Amino acid sequence: MSLEVEGAKAHDLPAALELLRRADLPENGVADQFGNYFVVRDDVRLVGLGGLEVHGSDGLLRSVVVDPQYRGEGVGRRLLEFAVALARKMELAGVYLLTTTAHEYFLERGFADCPRDEAPAGIRDAWEFKTGCPQKAAFMKLAL
Repeated sequence: MSLEVEGAKAHDLPAALELLRRADLPENGVADQFGNYFVVRDDVRLVGLGGLEVHGSDGLLRSVVVDPQYRGEGVGRRLLEFAVALARKMELAGVYLLTTTAHEYFLERGFADCPRDEAPAGIRDAWEFKTGCPQKAAFMKLAL
């Protein structure tokens, strides 16, 4: 089993939403943006998910989640690397994210804390920024 990242397919949506529910992550906007999502499957099911919403010249990393049985196997790292490579290919200026649980993880991977009032307009208008994540969530940026 290779656990490689690939673009999400329409038939992945129900399993992706279920994985988000089990991780207590928001589903809002995922179906609308599912063409910008990517997945990892084992031989049987979807075990990792991530998304890169494009807002102007920036990306917003969304819904990075790994099935608990696969944590520690490098799935999250692969999802993040895929997202950053995709953002570079799309020539985005930066990748932003909000997190309440993985601040240190993203710091270790090159993201830096960013004041919310410095968010680009497109990111500020995103549902996750306005409503989906609490004000206490860390707002972070990876300049590309």
